[in-house]
Amino acid sequence: MEQNLSLYLHIPFCVRKCLYCDFLSGPQSADVQEQYVEALCREIQETSPEYREYQVVSVFIGGGTPSVLLPEQTIRIMETLKSCFILTDTCEISMEMNPGTVTPEKMKAYRACGINRISIGLQSANDGELKALGRIHTCADFLKAYEMAVEAGFTNINVDLMSAIPEQTLKSYQETLQKVLALQPQPVHISAYSLIVEEGTPFYEQELNLPDEETERRMYEITDDILRKAGYHRYEISNYAKAGKECVHNKVYWQRGNYLGLGIGSASLIQNVRFHNMTDISSYVNLMLGENSIGNEIENASKEHGEKFQAEKDCPKKSNTEKDCLKKNNAGKNDLKKENAEKEQVEKLTAEKEQVEKVNAEIENVKKDNIEKNSAEEGNTEKNNIQSGNAARQDKNMIGRVKKLREEVQELPIEEQMEEFMFLGLRMMEGVSERSFFENFGRRFEEVFPGVIEKHEKLGLLEVTGEEFVHLKLTSHGIDVSNQVFVDFML
Repeated sequence: MEQNLSLYLHIPFCVRKCLYCDFLSGPQSADVQEQYVEALCREIQETSPEYREYQVVSVFIGGGTPSVLLPEQTIRIMETLKSCFILTDTCEISMEMNPGTVTPEKMKAYRACGINRISIGLQSANDGELKALGRIHTCADFLKAYEMAVEAGFTNINVDLMSAIPEQTLKSYQETLQKVLALQPQPVHISAYSLIVEEGTPFYEQELNLPDEETERRMYEITDDILRKAGYHRYEISNYAKAGKECVHNKVYWQRGNYLGLGIGSASLIQNVRFHNMTDISSYVNLMLGENSIGNEIENASKEHGEKFQAEKDCPKKSNTEKDCLKKNNAGKNDLKKENAEKEQVEKLTAEKEQVEKVNAEIENVKKDNIEKNSAEEGNTEKNNIQSGNAARQDKNMIGRVKKLREEVQELPIEEQMEEFMFLGLRMMEGVSERSFFENFGRRFEEVFPGVIEKHEKLGLLEVTGEEFVHLKLTSHGIDVSNQVFVDFML
């Protein structure tokens, strides 16, 4: 029976890192970007056989800024993806983009190659606030990008917004919301997140003029009020959508479905086994392509831009020593030697086969028709055996590279599975079902989290309904202080 799978493809490039960004991304040369795209396509090809029994329901191309790639590079990625995985007819294929990096030609290419949902990072409609964030675009750039998307035929468009940012006021945030709602046609999905100042970002080292706590809370409240009146429903703490336009891909994360990450630093969860890809781009490219020249390219690019290629906080910090890098490079060389040896062996077998076939042909000239038939069948069997052997050796090499690519492979303990079920599920406005919890884990809420539900129901943070099996969801006040609720569901 086929199982559902979601794919995430990481494009770790951008024109310039935003001052708040702690994602695994940074500016790189065109040559590095091209090598990375080639390596990513190779990873797609070599990883896909492991997931022959899965059907892909969603694809998300994120970053970084995927729209910095050339149109033909994006097309190549999509063609490789569609040739290697089974995508459903209704597969949602999303791509993130920065308004400062798109052109009409790119938009048309995205639409033509099968991308059917785009997410445009506006953050703020106030140019002063955009400058404070370190964004490379203006509000005018966003409006042009949105128009390009509509003209290219996109109807499923998300706009990313950010609140509680430096220099922002309640009035300016409300104006941003109104400008987005004035778009024609309106975006069918809006993501509205509060700024979190992460360690390791430039913002973390600065004295920032941020809205106070009360103003931030009011921003949160007016987001829900304004968008609800405009016909959006809140289906997750920070996400709003028109009816039927919820992001399929994100719901897979929140509902703990199977998802596979491709590209550096990308995370995966397959049948309760969690792992992520290596975070060093040079090691990644060297592993997938067997090259060793990309490291200098990256070093030079980093010096030129004066910026670090930073990892997302959930990913481990880059910790490759020179020894580690040498090991990975040597592994790539060894793989290449092995492939050459296998090639020589195949050539030898082929030569022997040709000689045998020549002798058989002479014999067949003097044998009866039935003998000719049998000899031909034997030749075909031999050919099939050689092909099968070659395929087996190729599969072995591919499996080896994929294993080297993955880090911290861990089967999640049952306790961690139950934790995630609760605090990820409670991010959804529909909440969590005890019946579903029991079907997954064979236990009741109260048995695993004694007193927690009663506590938060009394505090007015959880709404509890149902009798035999209860249903939980956050109240309006619970949404505002959701982290206080989530922490009590940690075992």
